[in-house]
Amino acid sequence: MKNKIIGLLIVLIVLSIYPTWRYFNNANIFANALFTHASGLGKWSYGSINTSFDGKITIRNISFTPKNYRQGFVIDSISMSVEPMFLLKTSREKLEYLLPESMSISINSAIINSKSDDINASLRNDSMWMLIAGYAGSFGCARESYTTFDEASWKNILKNDQIYNVDLFYSRQQNGSIDVDLILDAENLFSSTWSSNLKSSYNDKQIIASELIVDKLFYNYLDNGFNQARNDACKENYNSSFATYRLSSADHVQKYLRTYLSKELPEVLINWYQRMLTPDVEYNAIITLNERKFLNEVFRTEQRTLFENSLVEVATSQDEYLPVTLKNIDFTSVDPELLRKENLKREQDAKKIQADKLKQTTNKYKPTVFKTGRAKIAKRIAVSNLNTVLNRKIRIKTKKGRPITGYLSSVNSEKISIESKYKTGTAKLTILISKIATVELVR
Repeated sequence: MKNKIIGLLIVLIVLSIYPTWRYFNNANIFANALFTHASGLGKWSYGSINTSFDGKITIRNISFTPKNYRQGFVIDSISMSVEPMFLLKTSREKLEYLLPESMSISINSAIINSKSDDINASLRNDSMWMLIAGYAGSFGCARESYTTFDEASWKNILKNDQIYNVDLFYSRQQNGSIDVDLILDAENLFSSTWSSNLKSSYNDKQIIASELIVDKLFYNYLDNGFNQARNDACKENYNSSFATYRLSSADHVQKYLRTYLSKELPEVLINWYQRMLTPDVEYNAIITLNERKFLNEVFRTEQRTLFENSLVEVATSQDEYLPVTLKNIDFTSVDPELLRKENLKREQDAKKIQADKLKQTTNKYKPTVFKTGRAKIAKRIAVSNLNTVLNRKIRIKTKKGRPITGYLSSVNSEKISIESKYKTGTAKLTILISKIATVELVR
């Protein structure tokens, strides 16, 4: 009898311990699987994996070298937040390819190492627009600068020890599409948020990241030091006068447009552009593609090409947007040398894109097909019930389609206040309830 009682106690102890062991073991399997899938982006190494009971997985001491680069990143930690029951209930086999219906991933305190300079050069010449759309005020920074900064000014703007952070959030919707927010943050400089609703090119339960379909992008820029650093660097080329640099920058924009398109910005938009050069600004834009594209195509598209093939709208107030339409001019002022240089750059860019496509065709690999479970409805909050989620993190969509994520700080019969917290600053927004289309709780 005594042995039976002891045996029963052992069984009960094992049964009570097993769910905890399974939860933490599955978290490790899931984290390792994501790193395996991310190996296509470059070379990763990482240290410990720690998991808490609230569904947060933290990986520390990471290094990452992007494919085709010698320079890489040293990353303090990467954290992932998922529903705890996803880790507990999902079998280890499914964790190799199954994604939760929603997840947040944060890359914390990434610094570019000094093994080479190719990432820094890429940011200055090609990739900076993914961080700051609109050429970041490079027009006229030096007297002959247009779509890139001169090297001397760039070194004064972006330091070698700059710390970067990335936050990615996605949530699968009832119709199978995926809402995505990507926040790119340079500490004490800026935060840029790219948002979209992505569609699967296969079916609503399968996800191939590179082949998700994009038709519209929402962009938000929050300045927290970059504009001041850029202005300080650029005004040195104009006898320390910011006003002179600002006017020259606007003139360079118009000269660029006249040279290539025989058009220019109307006065209201060129004035808007000059206001966006001042420190501590925040602005929003909506980019509607003329034709839907795969996500990887958008990622590889040069900024000017993207704008030329899209309708771009910029926010003039919280709820009003102005389409960026160019006006015809009565004269053509073409700079032959500028036209020659830019045409040469376009030819080089086209050859590079073609070479990349050929390389992908030659080294074609079978993409990973992820799956998600059925989307839940419980996270949706009725607009009339917003007072029940005060101080909670929510993601709203306005009737214009713009997504806004933040903590609900106040609500009344006419408007709400949201506080969006970034690693580099905070933005406080007031939104009319009549402008809200949907509300969703976010972890």
